[in-house]
Amino acid sequence: MRQPVFWITGPPASGKSTTSVALLQRFERGIHVPVDDVRQWVVKGLADSVPWTEETEQQFQVAERGICGLVRTYHEAGFAVVVDHCRNLTQLESVIGTEMPDLPVVRVCLVPELTVNLQRNHDRTNKTFDPHVLDETIQFTNDRFRLDRLENWHFVDNTKLSVEETVDVILRFTS
Repeated sequence: MRQPVFWITGPPASGKSTTSVALLQRFERGIHVPVDDVRQWVVKGLADSVPWTEETEQQFQVAERGICGLVRTYHEAGFAVVVDHCRNLTQLESVIGTEMPDLPVVRVCLVPELTVNLQRNHDRTNKTFDPHVLDETIQFTNDRFRLDRLENWHFVDNTKLSVEETVDVILRFTS
């Protein structure tokens, strides 16, 4: 059976990583590919995402293309794959359409209510920086994801959903 590829996006602290890991628990073999982690593989010359520069954009595009190769390799080996990445939908659609047009990509955007999104960010302990620095980014991206609804994407308001309920909703998109 051909395993699915999920591309999960949404604002910071929308539950992308937590949901990705929980989702993959439902498969015999699965790999979670966070784009932010892959970007950290750069040893020298990594462009920060704040402020956003031309170099930042170029490095994100390189990471996205590279990840598509990784996704393809694991998918062909029989793994379910989840890519976890906060990025605008138009750019993601371009990458998926160009690099993986033949793969069964399930496109998911997690968009909790803004107040819950901000609270989740403030409560998390998995960052090495003060999560409050992301407040402005969360406000902007939460608004953008609510406005920029592309046809191929499934939007999940996970405000009141548990992680397992969110996973159940996402799995319905594969049938």
